[in-house]
Amino acid sequence: MGDSDIDCNQFHHLANLSDVCTFVKTTSSCDIDEGFVNYTQLIYCTLGSLPVWLACILLIIWWLFLFCGLAVTADEFFCPALAVISQNLKLSHNVAGVTFLAFGNGAPDIFSAIAAIGNAKEGDAGLAVGALFGAGVFVTAVVAGSISIIKPFQCMERPFLRDVIFYLAACYWAWVVLWDKKITQLEAAGFIILYVFYVLVVVIGRYVNQKFKNRQTGSLLSRLCGEPAIDIEDDEARKSLIKSIQTLPPDIEIEQTPILRSSSHEHSEKSMFADFLCEINPVDLQEWKERRIFGKIYEIFKSPLVLLLKLTVPVVSEEPEDGQDEMRNWNKLLNCVHVFTAPVFAMFATGVGFTKIGSVFPVYGLVMIISAVLFVAVYVTSKRDHRPVYHTAFAYLGFIAAVIWIYSIANEIVNILQALGVVFDLSDAILGLTLLAWGNSIGDLIADTTMARQGYPRMGISACFGGPLFNLLLGLGIPFTIACIKRGGVFYLKVNLEQMVLAAGLGFSLASSLVIVPFSKFKMSRPYGIYLLFLYATFLVVAVLIEVNVIHNFDL
Repeated sequence: MGDSDIDCNQFHHLANLSDVCTFVKTTSSCDIDEGFVNYTQLIYCTLGSLPVWLACILLIIWWLFLFCGLAVTADEFFCPALAVISQNLKLSHNVAGVTFLAFGNGAPDIFSAIAAIGNAKEGDAGLAVGALFGAGVFVTAVVAGSISIIKPFQCMERPFLRDVIFYLAACYWAWVVLWDKKITQLEAAGFIILYVFYVLVVVIGRYVNQKFKNRQTGSLLSRLCGEPAIDIEDDEARKSLIKSIQTLPPDIEIEQTPILRSSSHEHSEKSMFADFLCEINPVDLQEWKERRIFGKIYEIFKSPLVLLLKLTVPVVSEEPEDGQDEMRNWNKLLNCVHVFTAPVFAMFATGVGFTKIGSVFPVYGLVMIISAVLFVAVYVTSKRDHRPVYHTAFAYLGFIAAVIWIYSIANEIVNILQALGVVFDLSDAILGLTLLAWGNSIGDLIADTTMARQGYPRMGISACFGGPLFNLLLGLGIPFTIACIKRGGVFYLKVNLEQMVLAAGLGFSLASSLVIVPFSKFKMSRPYGIYLLFLYATFLVVAVLIEVNVIHNFDL
């Protein structure tokens, strides 16, 4: 039956279903390193009575549900927490845009890469490589091309050249690592160092550019016109802040109704419980009335996970400049629940709950005692109609809880894709290039093309290069640094032609844009957009031909 030294895909020659089940249970390459469910065993053992195709359909539905959850967690819980933290730390919009808020937008891609590399079998990081390079080509070609076709425009020279050159450097670095078939701790940290250097260039560049503009226009004119909070060139900041603002929970109006905010003492407890129920409602009643049938189906589809998120992840809204919203999403009973549920969830999700302290007392017991004490402390020291002085601390708690949620969901998504790869005998690289990359990038396509239609193509095109650059640098830098530390300083890679083609495809897309756009005097035209779409189609066809072995795939 199964053997610990053979590939999980080798079960396909077995005819008997019970033999297949035994094989996947006893073969170590069919095990999962992280996550909660072994989906290969789920298909062939737990759901063994069902046809494989039906089990796969159920798995794909679950995969879609998790992808929705990943997007909701990042947009509605993670980004708001980062926005408040950056505000609390008094970071400028520019610095926050290329650090905290950019991290919020790239969280699904980065955590998917961390999960994929963490689950890599025998150095096969194809899923992470495929997703990061695949998403990069998709966004720089399909999204950028679509924007150029929808709304031809003149792009900003300095930000475009800066982002494309840095992206090319990151792509080349990754290509060298793949060619070398190993990555050292220093090389992995180099991606992070390059990102830090990029941040410095953005911040210093904007400062110098602003000084130059002020010198040209004169300080008086500058004061009269008002310095914009975020320059149009600050792509990541603008895009991130827009997303953060759009995705803040629209519950404030409901909370402030006279019925719920009644100061009457005799109705205080009842009103507090009404606040709680209103806040944890996973379906926004205001938006529900305006949504069409598909929108309502989507709301129902994601509601179970949204309910769990609302019960475990606190959301603090940003402090407005006019200071009108004094509550900032404070809900006494729900926030009391959060100080209990967030640590308990984090403990079990990370798998440390059953670790014993001194071989006697389990960690979950200690965490639950501390959480219960915090629950009582917050309840006693706070009021229902006035947020406490420590309310901002809930943003940090929400950040940690959201990170653990995102990482947990990303792990399950990666495990599902790997299971589907085993079932259909597909490589991790092609799954990363298609399903994972498309899933992580479809939001960018919708958001950026919508901005273009509304007359803001510069914002969209800037995000097409700044966002994927951030994801590539940290999506490779963070997980490979962790992997190198775990493996004694070097992570040996299993590399094949398909992965090299992915890196080369992204490099060619960026290099051609670096040549064509300046020669076109930085005009993003429809012919350029059509060229990019054709380039992506060619890239995808070549990748598929390699996958089906029409073009012979081989290990380097």
